[in-house]
Amino acid sequence: MNLLNKLITIMLILSALPALADNRVAIVKSRYDNIELILSTYRIPYDLIDYSDLGNEETFRKYRSLFFPSGLASDYENNLDVNWQGKEITSVKLGKNFFELDQKKFKTYLRNFIRRGGSAYFSGYAFRELSTAYDYFDFFDNFPYMGLPGRLEATLYDDLARFSLKRKYALYMDYPGWIAIKDVDNALILSESTFDTPKGEKSGPVSVLIKDGAGEIIYTSYYSTVYSEFRRFNIYRIAGYSLMKRTASHADEFFQDVTGRITDAFHAGEASRTYYFDLSKGINTFYLQSESSPFAFEVYDSSLSLVASVEKYELSQTWTISSATTDYCYITIYPGSHGRYGMHSIVSASGTLVPKPVKTAAKVFLYTLGFIFAAAFIKVAASRFL
Repeated sequence: MNLLNKLITIMLILSALPALADNRVAIVKSRYDNIELILSTYRIPYDLIDYSDLGNEETFRKYRSLFFPSGLASDYENNLDVNWQGKEITSVKLGKNFFELDQKKFKTYLRNFIRRGGSAYFSGYAFRELSTAYDYFDFFDNFPYMGLPGRLEATLYDDLARFSLKRKYALYMDYPGWIAIKDVDNALILSESTFDTPKGEKSGPVSVLIKDGAGEIIYTSYYSTVYSEFRRFNIYRIAGYSLMKRTASHADEFFQDVTGRITDAFHAGEASRTYYFDLSKGINTFYLQSESSPFAFEVYDSSLSLVASVEKYELSQTWTISSATTDYCYITIYPGSHGRYGMHSIVSASGTLVPKPVKTAAKVFLYTLGFIFAAAFIKVAASRFL
């Protein structure tokens, strides 16, 4: 009997291995932006895929998050057969494995991926692939490569500011010809700055957030520093987007308006993480969720006075506060164990909480009302034709 139990246990473990190895994050091979190093350091599992994989629709169905770092490796030069005679080139022809991305198919694949709820990161020169599907970029003199090396003082907005606890952030562009953006249509600006170009001083976005359907895209011109709060936000926002969506769904269930979204993780040596959130006048609710480790949290008002200390150490928690004015607060989250690198998400929302039974009753009422109006319309329309 013991032998049978052992065999069953081994079979169960083996059957689980493919699921554990089935990564939901992929990075397209690139030359400049070393996203692989960052994800490996953050212990986020990923697959490294070839540029040619972008021509297969299955790639966009297999993964939840895709990273398109600057300098995507198309390997055109490695797919050329060059024949020499002495110092002269006698012939050049395409190799058998030559791949050229079909831009129309790529546009369809990427747009469908995002609209279904996928998330994607693009940086630097990968704007070319992004523009294939989302042609929102406007450049100075229609020339993207205007940025000069130097220090930028970027202004941060929205969730990037909440995550980094800063409104101003120093960025160091260490190479010429970086992508200087004049404007991006249909996008939320996460950071912007004034910078030097060969045509003088210019100002424009450094990173933006593009939403489409149930998913979203981050594009950033900046990727020089490997580790920073700026980079950390981008990585967790994209790799942890599905967790953030699940957390935000609780606010949607109660008819509340989402006002802030944070996704992050505790790294080695970190005993806590702090973020700030805006408070609307009236009811504000915070939805906190961890994918692996229980946690505790504290809430501080804008003057850093302790408002609440919650030590439940659970994977999913909710906390509500009523604010007399428009303000902001800080939330500090503490890990409940020695576990690190498992992602957590915090979503802030405003508006009166509507209980689920009331919501269900409201839905039934609206559907019934709609049915009555439809029936009446059909009856009136039918009477006119009879």
